[in-house]
Amino acid sequence: MAKRQTRADKKLNRARNGILGFIAIAGLALVGTGIFFSLGGGQNSVPIEGEDFELVSGANTTTNPDQIEVIEFFSYGCVYCRNFEAPLGEWLDELPDYARFSRIPANFSPSWALLGQAYLTLAEMDDLEPRHNAMFTAIHDRGMSFKSGEEIADYLDDDSFSGEEFLRLFSSLKIRRQTNQARNLTNSYQIRSVPTLVVAGKYRVNMNNGMGRALEVTSWLIAKEAMPKMAAPQAPLAGG
Repeated sequence: MAKRQTRADKKLNRARNGILGFIAIAGLALVGTGIFFSLGGGQNSVPIEGEDFELVSGANTTTNPDQIEVIEFFSYGCVYCRNFEAPLGEWLDELPDYARFSRIPANFSPSWALLGQAYLTLAEMDDLEPRHNAMFTAIHDRGMSFKSGEEIADYLDDDSFSGEEFLRLFSSLKIRRQTNQARNLTNSYQIRSVPTLVVAGKYRVNMNNGMGRALEVTSWLIAKEAMPKMAAPQAPLAGG
């Protein structure tokens, strides 16, 4: 049976709640800055709007309001996107649970639209690994140039992957719709080059300051977006 609290007990509980709330917010900030400063890049300064990132008004694609979405706009035809894969992969290993990562293929040309359609097909098949890297390897290491879905299917086809199934889905209405949606999102977020990262549907990260700096800024923006949620009023302790 809970005991009736004295005025002093109530003050103590309010103080404890305040301290716990502060610890939660400070802990989140330290996580964000910890990632921010550990990535290197030689700058390690607070990101500046207009220099490190820009505010954009686009269509936020997140389906989970409890997660902060990070989108990479990319293309298999972009060598910088291929070079970004390694540092991005290391960064993703440290992505907090309250953040979500996804890719959207940019189709600045008919050939890139074809490659984007291939990515969306692989994602729909839930078979990106190891085909994702295989696509980069084909184009940038082997000098291959794909002109049709059939050529991509032939390249990917092996004992563990059905080129026939890939081609069937590649030509489907569902993938064509996803390709059109990717084009619309590329335009909505005013993507002019790739790779480009967009955070929380409203920050476009500047890649011109280097890949390491871009990831630092992205971590900082994630922490910035998460802090208001962590700062929400804390539930009172039992007996409060």
